[in-house]
This record gives sequence, structure tokens and C-alpha cells, in this order.
Amino acid sequence: MKNSVDIVVNTDFLKAYLISKQLSESEFAKTIGVSYSTVNRILNGKRNPGSKFIGGLLKNFHDLSFELVFSYENKLPKGNEVQSVI
Repeated sequence: MKNSVDIVVNTDFLKAYLISKQLSESEFAKTIGVSYSTVNRILNGKRNPGSKFIGGLLKNFHDLSFELVFSYENKLPKGNEVQSVI
């Protein structure tokens, strides 16, 4: 079985960035072309970003890079858990 890899947002960094640019979640969502609820769910860790979110961010915010905002997270296949060996 293969592990899957998810792209996750560095939410603390992105929230601080939005504050520094005086952008609301709603304004940010409109700028990158996704809904407010999508941005809110991503910033609250309830959802991982999709290609529209990632592309919109990178296209419209030239001072941000993929490496600053996003990272990769390995996931085990559904139903598998990491178990410690005693």
C-alpha cells in the first residue's frame, strides 16, 4: 500500500500575512477566485487547499512562494494507524 501526500497550508504564516496586508478572508478569497467558506475552512485546518486556491494565491501574490505557504504531509492509507512498538 502506498502512502498519500497532501499539500497543507502553513496557516499561522498565511494568517499573519493577511493581517500584515490588511486583507480580510473575504477579500483574499475574492482575489484568488475561491469562496470565503473555502478560505475559512483552509485557514481553520478543516480542509486542504486545492489547485484553484494554490494557483490563485501564487498568481495574485507575487511576494509569496509555494515553499513559504505550503508543505507536504504524508498520510497513511485509510484504516492504517501508526502504532508504537513496546
